[in-house]
Amino acid sequence: MMDRMSSRLARLGFVALTIVACSDSGEPITAPASASMDRATADAVGSVDAERAALARIGKVVAMSLAEKSARQQLKSRMRAAPFKEHKLELGAYVRSEEGRQSLARAVGGRASDELLTLLEQVRPLEFYMPVRSHRETWVGDEEVLVAVQLEEEDPVVAFNARGEEIRLDPNIPPGQATLSIVPAETRFDRPMPASSRNVGDLNGSAVGTLTSFNPQMSSLIAAEPGDGGGGGGGGSTAVAPGLYLEFSRIVDMHEPWTRGDPEIEVHIQGPTDAANPRLGVDLSCSGEHAYDYRKVFNQDGGFWDGRVMLFSADEISRYNSQFTDGFHVFFWEDDDSPCVLKLDNNTLIELIKSTAAAVGAVSLKVNPTDWRVAAGLFLATLFSNPGEWLKTNDDFVGAAVYTTITPYLYLSTNHVIMKGTTLNGRANLYIR
Repeated sequence: MMDRMSSRLARLGFVALTIVACSDSGEPITAPASASMDRATADAVGSVDAERAALARIGKVVAMSLAEKSARQQLKSRMRAAPFKEHKLELGAYVRSEEGRQSLARAVGGRASDELLTLLEQVRPLEFYMPVRSHRETWVGDEEVLVAVQLEEEDPVVAFNARGEEIRLDPNIPPGQATLSIVPAETRFDRPMPASSRNVGDLNGSAVGTLTSFNPQMSSLIAAEPGDGGGGGGGGSTAVAPGLYLEFSRIVDMHEPWTRGDPEIEVHIQGPTDAANPRLGVDLSCSGEHAYDYRKVFNQDGGFWDGRVMLFSADEISRYNSQFTDGFHVFFWEDDDSPCVLKLDNNTLIELIKSTAAAVGAVSLKVNPTDWRVAAGLFLATLFSNPGEWLKTNDDFVGAAVYTTITPYLYLSTNHVIMKGTTLNGRANLYIR
């Protein structure tokens, strides 16, 4: 998978033109890029730099607007009422709101909100929230906060205090002081969390807290039966719909820095759809926080997850097996775009799939239709059919679930490993129920 910076630059028109040929002696010959391509590169980089400058100024103005306790209390109340994961706000909407304009006017002058609106037009849509859970659940609006900004995930983390002073923060370790984050929007602000969601850790209403999903239909499915190895944390004899289930996952690199809050881990089933052209693939199923099937809803916010969630129903497996015999992919993703929608860089992903196969011998899972056991498969299809969409992805490939008994990758407590190319990025338990 291309890294985030190359993906972003590709969307902005950044193309590195390198033509490699061979001379009679076998030495590679590299043709220089054209002058027009150099200008395109400079324009793309300049555009990103201009966004960074505008974002830094936005962070400074917002931080200064929170110098007064009344402004912080107002923001805390607004965030606590926001019906989105991590109580996120759409920054533009907040700045345009009456309370946002009042806060800015009191703290840094009446023209500050006008300046912010102008700056917001120079950057992509932004979201505004407190990404570190411990901060959300302890900050009551009395003490000052930092405001951190970061355009690309590879960028340094720049923060500002209430006096407008710039502070560099560690991108890998969140600060001890409560910190707000302004970053490119990943949230669908037209899709609030369900009305059944609960706010926890808000100190009886004094802090922002954390909004958590609660689905009564799902609660009966995550209770594992005694002795089945599920680890769902509950007894009972609840009937489980037949299918392929994830019951434990450990992910080492979740591809989400602290400035971006909790990760959006999704598990996708992917495989071919055309027997005549098995290299044409498609997304067959999605399990995650915003899955369309309630049986496939789960939320992994940390490196470990334990429970039970359906990945592929028995009916889906049977239909698939009736057409294809080489298995399907089980891919883990960190989703930064539309929930349960992937837009892929096909060429880079297929190389990761091939290198995974070389490392562990298989990259797909196959469910035996006679005894319903999971085994290794050989499916190597490319995915999706519209290359015009692939470069628009914000999604990060976390790895493929691989059934393996190869010693370097074998864990006694789990039956699958999560591989990203030749990198071991975790492990998982998958079972047929």
